[in-house]
Amino acid sequence: MVGGPLIGKSTLTRNLADQLRADGARPILVGLRDLASPEQLWASLMEAILHQGIDPGLKNPYRKNPAGLPELMTQLHHVYEKAPSDVASRPLIFLLDDADRLLTLPGGGVDQIVNMALESVAPSIHAICWIGGAEWERWVREHAVDLKSPVRLYPLSVIPIREAKKIIKEQLGAGHPSEETERIWSETGGHPYLLEKAFTAEKANPAGALSERLFSQLQSQEKAILGHLDPSGNWTILSDLKMEDGRHPQKELLDRLCMLGLVVRTLMEGTAAIRITSPLLMKAT
Repeated sequence: MVGGPLIGKSTLTRNLADQLRADGARPILVGLRDLASPEQLWASLMEAILHQGIDPGLKNPYRKNPAGLPELMTQLHHVYEKAPSDVASRPLIFLLDDADRLLTLPGGGVDQIVNMALESVAPSIHAICWIGGAEWERWVREHAVDLKSPVRLYPLSVIPIREAKKIIKEQLGAGHPSEETERIWSETGGHPYLLEKAFTAEKANPAGALSERLFSQLQSQEKAILGHLDPSGNWTILSDLKMEDGRHPQKELLDRLCMLGLVVRTLMEGTAAIRITSPLLMKAT
């Protein structure tokens, strides 16, 4: 699962873990954002598997945290030998949030986690859900073979127009004119973070920090596409969108801008159209 900053990846991941748990699965949710070393990765995995896979109150019987994958697998093997049979026999599902962090750790964290999933018997690992941003999305597209299993890429985007307007109406409550719903949608474009801030008492421009993070991740071709869209948020017919060389922008670039939460696409009477997600994002640049 991939998406831009503050688009709701971590929230969806927590909801997914809750749903898997309700369905009888054993999700292991691990946040990777604050990892400072490879050693912290293995310690975090150990703690998460003990608490989420076996028993929330279970303590690591080993005095020393695992320093690497071999130690982690050895410790887990001994722990699972003593676990109740119904727990030990239930496969785990890893949900690794902020997977981008693994790309900056020395020692090949991604490769080792993949090998663990393939080789571990106690516990057995049924699947891995990697959750990341733009860098992770780019890495997966270029190195999908390194994950050694079939990969399904789920790019997020802003909330679809109809659903976003429904949320706005519910937040406004009865009695508010439809123009107010349209105004808030036009300003936020259905971006989860901007929608949330639209209904808080904060006076500061909420788009500033988000805009800075988004534009720091753009390639020159993507910036060029945004430069050809109306900064005030008016719709552009997709077939009319052409770059300096007279060509239409590549679909892969448009898809990535949607994934980042910078543009919205829709059909207007059967005609594809595109717009900047929020004029606030452009004003903040």
